[in-house]
Amino acid sequence: MHHPTEDGVRRLRAPSVPVRSKVGAGDSMVGGLVLGLHMAMPLEDSVRLGIAAGAAAVMTPGTELCRREDVFRLFEQLHS
Repeated sequence: MHHPTEDGVRRLRAPSVPVRSKVGAGDSMVGGLVLGLHMAMPLEDSVRLGIAAGAAAVMTPGTELCRREDVFRLFEQLHS
């Protein structure tokens, strides 16, 4: 995902995770982004939270939603 900053454009990559289903990944990404903004996180952290939520969603089978523990574990990995 690309997003503009004062310094230009940053490219943030999604973590590699096992894909079980792509259903709801985009919605989860948007939900994570909105949650981060609602929590007054900096924009880049909000985007990372969205990326983590989208990645966590593809790890679940069928139409199951992302799991909170997966989202925050992936979010922490994106800071490394």
